Amino acid sequence: MSMTFSQALKVFLTAEAHGYAELFAAEQATPEKGKQVYLNTLAVVAVQSYLKCLGIQTAIHQGDCWHPGSRAIFNVADLVLPNIGKVECRPVFPGEKELFLPPEVNDNRMGYIAVQFEEDLNQVQILGFVSARNIDRFQDSIPLTQIESLDALIDEIDWCQKWVNLGRWFEGFFPAEWQSLQSLSTSTRSLRVSRDSISQSPTDDVSISCGKIINWGSGVNEEATELAVKLTDKFEEEIDICVRLSTTNKIPFLPAGLRVQILDESGNSCMEAEAREADDWIQLEFGCKPQEQFTVEMSLNEQIIRENFVV
Repeated sequence: MSMTFSQALKVFLTAEAHGYAELFAAEQATPEKGKQVYLNTLAVVAVQSYLKCLGIQTAIHQGDCWHPGSRAIFNVADLVLPNIGKVECRPVFPGEKELFLPPEVNDNRMGYIAVQFEEDLNQVQILGFVSARNIDRFQDSIPLTQIESLDALIDEIDWCQKWVNLGRWFEGFFPAEWQSLQSLSTSTRSLRVSRDSISQSPTDDVSISCGKIINWGSGVNEEATELAVKLTDKFEEEIDICVRLSTTNKIPFLPAGLRVQILDESGNSCMEAEAREADDWIQLEFGCKPQEQFTVEMSLNEQIIRENFVV
């Protein structure tokens, strides 16, 4: 969808915004770099102000653009949305017809927001948003005619909240309900099994594991299981994934008949495992390419719980 720029949102820049921009620009080695940092800072603060009006939480101080070393080396204008990811707030200057993307912002972004500047730096126009899922990873610019309305940003946030982005786990972004395996309230046996066969990886690989509690039923004596997901990046075309269901301190064994399936993007079952009597864990292992989507479907009796993931 092409946006009409009449939909652009005007944001006024405060003295505080200019104060940050002046402070960060004064740290730079050259006037050119100082100007770049100045405008990047204003773009980020403008987007933060817009998202604040929508009630969307941001963590501006966690961005690379707020880190002295990162902004001195890289051309970054990132804004962190806690438990979701980063948006890149790229300045657009008068007469430009494209949104330019420095190489350092091609990774680790959920999308890009175009912020148009005029000669008067007291205000900017937020032109719109494009999802990183809709462009080539190594694309160095986006025609402004391909920028979508700001509604697309809200849709992307909604999408990110429905889909767990595993690639962002390596960057330190985790949905609020996902925790390290050690912090989950599980039994000693379950923790030992999870740590030994979920957390360990060869030294040359990069591995990360997280889990959440899956509740079956309600009440004090409800049955609960631990869903753990381990990612191993061997720096090849695929990420190795291990999905495990194990016991918690509420039950000694998994409920017999508890089943876990991996569904592909079309909803077809690719593999499955089922708990037998006296099983305290079951797991499935497979590989996924970047941007690939899958669903973990867990079922017990008539109850079905699904978790959606994108690599």
